[in-house]
Amino acid sequence: MASVPASGATEIHGLILPDPVAAGRRDKMLREAGHKFNDKKGVGCKYPEVIVDAKLLGLVNNHSKKNGLDPRLVYALIEQESRFNPCAVSPKGAQGLMQIMPDTQKLLGLTEPFDPERNIAAGTRYLRSMLDKFQTEVMALAAYNAGPGAVAKHGGVPPYDETKDYVLKVVDRYFMLRLRYPDEGIGVIHQKLAAGDLPPAKSEKP
Repeated sequence: MASVPASGATEIHGLILPDPVAAGRRDKMLREAGHKFNDKKGVGCKYPEVIVDAKLLGLVNNHSKKNGLDPRLVYALIEQESRFNPCAVSPKGAQGLMQIMPDTQKLLGLTEPFDPERNIAAGTRYLRSMLDKFQTEVMALAAYNAGPGAVAKHGGVPPYDETKDYVLKVVDRYFMLRLRYPDEGIGVIHQKLAAGDLPPAKSEKP
């Protein structure tokens, strides 16, 4: 029996995900009622600061748009996969910023996985293909993590703890970026950060 999602959340393919619209309405009502969010006791940061590397942000923005993807989704994925370390290698052998496995590299024609631009170009093409195949961002992320075969076999997000945790973290971060930077490309985010128009994201909380 499926559980009923809590207020400010939505259930997609068996996963309880935060709903940024509902959460925004809830926070607005609380503010109008006199609640002061700054009065909350401080807690540890949930997310790292948004990077200020103009070149990397530009690559994320350009290749995301080239493949019809939201740059904020790709940013969230890379942050979860490698924390923007272009030399990252996972215990299973995934490489580079978007942690692409060797077999997938061959499929994508990626010969230099540690080159940031080539890795992002290949990774965004692969994510686009998963989105085209499975239609939703949740399913595409699950396929990116566990493989399209696993998603097809289970008819949704596979029942693997690693994959469920991965999808939840990427989607949660994606929603936070959408709330914090509405209707903006990653390049615009960098420009505002560099100009001091936006505070760093280290105080972000769900």
